[in-house]
Amino acid sequence: MTSTEVAIIMPAIIVVILFIFQIALFWHAKQAADVAAEEAVEAAQIADGTVADGHTGANTVLGQAGNLRNAVVIVDRDLATGLVTVTVTGNAPSIIPFGTWGISAIAQAPIEQFVSASDR
Repeated sequence: MTSTEVAIIMPAIIVVILFIFQIALFWHAKQAADVAAEEAVEAAQIADGTVADGHTGANTVLGQAGNLRNAVVIVDRDLATGLVTVTVTGNAPSIIPFGTWGISAIAQAPIEQFVSASDR
C-alpha cells in the first residue's frame, strides 16, 4: 500500500469509527429522554400528582443520565381529558460536526382516580 493510499484510507477509517461512537451517544441520549418522559408521567399521573412532580421526576433522571444537552421537559396534566402527556426534547452530544442530533421522547398515561368501594 502506498503512502497516498494510506493518506486517503486512514481519515475515512477515523470518520467511520467516530460515526459509530456518535450513534452510541445518540442512542444513550434517546434512552435517557425516554426514561425521563416515562418517569415524569408516572410522577404526575397519580391522583394528587402535579405538573411540578412530573418536572421533578424527569429532571432527576436527566441529572443522573447526563447525556442529553439542552433538555426541555413539558408536562401537560389535562383534567378535561384525564391524560398526562410529557414531552422531553434535547440534543445528543456531538463528536462529529455535522449539525445537532435532536432527540424527542413522548409519554402519555391516564390520570389515576380514587374510586371508593361504594362506587365500584
